[in-house]
Amino acid sequence: MTITNGYCDLVEIKARLGIDNSNAKDDTILEAEVEAASRFFDNETQRTFYARTETHYFDIPKGRELRLDDDLLSVTTLTNGNGVAIASTEYTVVPRNKPPYYAIKLKEGSSVGWELDSDGNSEGVIALAGTWGRIATTPANVKEACVQIASAAYKRRFGENLGAVTTITAAGITITPQDIPTYAWRVINVYKRRA
Repeated sequence: MTITNGYCDLVEIKARLGIDNSNAKDDTILEAEVEAASRFFDNETQRTFYARTETHYFDIPKGRELRLDDDLLSVTTLTNGNGVAIASTEYTVVPRNKPPYYAIKLKEGSSVGWELDSDGNSEGVIALAGTWGRIATTPANVKEACVQIASAAYKRRFGENLGAVTTITAAGITITPQDIPTYAWRVINVYKRRA
């Protein structure tokens, strides 16, 4: 197995766990933990920290601004509901100066407006092809959170608890309220998509 779109790599997690890099015995397990930690981070923040080339489809908005469903790094093509490509001179990205972008706004002086498709539909008719993601390279704090989550998951196999306070009840039942390290939760909260 190889890690796909992981926020840390095998060398980093082995270093954290004190596993010699030449010891490949648990590499498949460690790679799976890194992928699981990375996808957990994506799910919790509702964004990705790697670039993806995709086309997203949108309903026609009420005004001139099209709100996006994901972080946009760059626009390849913007196609109106009538199938006609909208030139980049007819719109601006929001915010203007630095990605990720969260909206496309038709310029006030432009004669271009959002168009229905040939059947008169307004739902899912605007196509935006581009590069999507929060950032194209993994920030250091996201990498660290991924290392911590993957390390904690790996160590749980051996009964170690790295990320939570364990409580033992009077009846002798062990309760671990969370499996994710506190630092990782703080980083997730920093990047969490807000409505």
